[in-house]
Order: sequence, then structure tokens, then C-alpha cells
Amino acid sequence: MDSDVLALILLLLALSVALNLKLSLHLSKVVNSLSAAAKAASLLPVGEAVPAFSGKLLAGGAPLAAGDAGQPMVLLFLSSACPKCRQKLAEIERLAPLARDAGLALWLVSIEPAWRLRRFLRATSLAGSTLRVAGADYEMLNPVMSSPSYLFVSAAGTLDARGMIGDDDWRSFCEQMDEVRIASEASA
Repeated sequence: MDSDVLALILLLLALSVALNLKLSLHLSKVVNSLSAAAKAASLLPVGEAVPAFSGKLLAGGAPLAAGDAGQPMVLLFLSSACPKCRQKLAEIERLAPLARDAGLALWLVSIEPAWRLRRFLRATSLAGSTLRVAGADYEMLNPVMSSPSYLFVSAAGTLDARGMIGDDDWRSFCEQMDEVRIASEASA
């Protein structure tokens, strides 16, 4: 076989591999964007009932059913791999007893292994406020896996707000908890 023909065949093969790779990467991006859009569409709308869920307390491993109507909840989603989440721990630790005093259940909700959560929370007192849930429950509550984020759930069990820790609704929550602290100190 002539070397020029062989070089042409190799060039065509290289071009076809490059084209195949480019098309595959483009298809992957399209599929990922459709998947992200589908997950975003599965976000529970504000005002809708938050389904009940269950998990195990990080401290002691006792089972806990959460999400039954009757007590408002603040559900927090943090990741041990998230630097911003680590920065939020002190603020959350400060807010936890204030939320409890205000009649709110404040839960850090996670699917991470217990050993990793313990390491993440070791310098805090938040292990008693941490609930490990099954993947299906976590995906129902936080389908886009955002962190550091929150859900505010009313006493009636409906979603009042969702967002990222630090946004306007979160700051409003912090101000309300500071008012609880001030009222508590004034009555003491």
C-alpha cells in the first residue's frame, strides 16, 4: 500500500475520532443540563406540604421521624467538603439554642457517613441537631444538592422559604433569633 494513501487513511481516522469526541462532549453537556433542569423542576414549590421524612440522629443514632405538622422546622443542608459550609458552623451553633427557645426544630440534614459528619462538626455542639437521612429523603428535600442552604417549614408542614444561608430570608431569620435572645435576656 502506498504511504500517501496510508497517511490519508490515518488522517481521516484521527479526524473522525476528534469529531466523535467533540460530539460526545456536546451530548454530555446537553444531558447534564437537562438533568439539572429536571432536578430544579422537582424542587418543592413554596406553599406546598413538605413530605414527612425520617433519619437517625448523629448523636446516639436514635431514629427520628421529622416533618409531621405541629412544629416549625429549619432544615439546613451543609457539606463537609464545602468551605463556605465550614464557615457557617459558628453562626448555626449560635442560632440552634435560640431556635429551640423559639419553638423551632433546627436540623442539619445530611447523607454523609457518620464518621465524616463527626469530624466536620467536632468543634461544635451540633451533633445533637444533625439528622442523617436516606438518599431518597435527601433528594426529595434538596434535589439540586445545594449547600449551604436551608428550608423553612411552617408548623402546618408547608414550605415557607428556601435559599442559600446568608440570603435575605436567612438574615431575617437571624434577626428574629436575635430578638428571641434579647427578649430572653430581658426577662431573666
